[in-house]
Amino acid sequence: MKLSPDALLLGPLALSWSNLALLVGILAFIWLAARQGLESKAWWVLLATLLAARIGYAVAHLSTWPSLGAALLGVVDIRSGGWNWWVGVPVGALAAVWLLRQESPRLLVPGGAALALALLPLGVQFSLTRPAQTPAPPEYASRVLQYLEPAQTRPLEVRFAELPKPMLLNFWATWCPPCRAEMPLLVEYQQKGYPIVLLNAGEDVGAIQGFLAQTGLSARVFLDSAGLQRAFQVSGLPTTLLIGADGKVLARHLGPVNRAQLEELLRQLE
Repeated sequence: MKLSPDALLLGPLALSWSNLALLVGILAFIWLAARQGLESKAWWVLLATLLAARIGYAVAHLSTWPSLGAALLGVVDIRSGGWNWWVGVPVGALAAVWLLRQESPRLLVPGGAALALALLPLGVQFSLTRPAQTPAPPEYASRVLQYLEPAQTRPLEVRFAELPKPMLLNFWATWCPPCRAEMPLLVEYQQKGYPIVLLNAGEDVGAIQGFLAQTGLSARVFLDSAGLQRAFQVSGLPTTLLIGADGKVLARHLGPVNRAQLEELLRQLE
């Protein structure tokens, strides 16, 4: 077991801190509710809370989705995360009152304990991502990266310090299904002029060109010839980092990003 800024590493499994917090909260709530004989009702309260939090997130970012159908699909696809607990928790409380009536206060202790325990993984993540833990710019600013322009067969070179900042730095690989799923979205915004650096994690030029040809994507792609994956302590793919003007990491996201999350990150570049 290892700890990284993005996840708890259990062998080959990388469990993001946000997902671990959600899992710990769910297990604690159900276990404590079961000890009070309320397990069946607690599951319905939990379902109402999660569904409302997910719908609330999608509605709050409705303008970012290209269509209503895409927004509904985004609600179902929870791989990238995105929850609005300001909506979910009140709905869950109303569900508890409706299901349990006068017994609903009995869920206060399970709910409060679940919230407190869920904050523990987030606290660990905070301690691992403090500015002092982030590599200082001199450690990697001078490193040289290779990159491919669209329809180019031979890679060019650029120093990391010469890349535009602030920027989004996305670590990906052709063999990674979530990476492949989010790539069209990232390429779309790169083509719009946003500073998105697509950094392939350790594959050769042939594999990258084959993927781009197969998918029909036209993008500037970088090769991690400078060992940035280790320098930024990337524990899983895909990982997207928000790099500030000083070269330091301002935000991290493990897993695929959806359109709403991508636009939230891009707004921080302004």
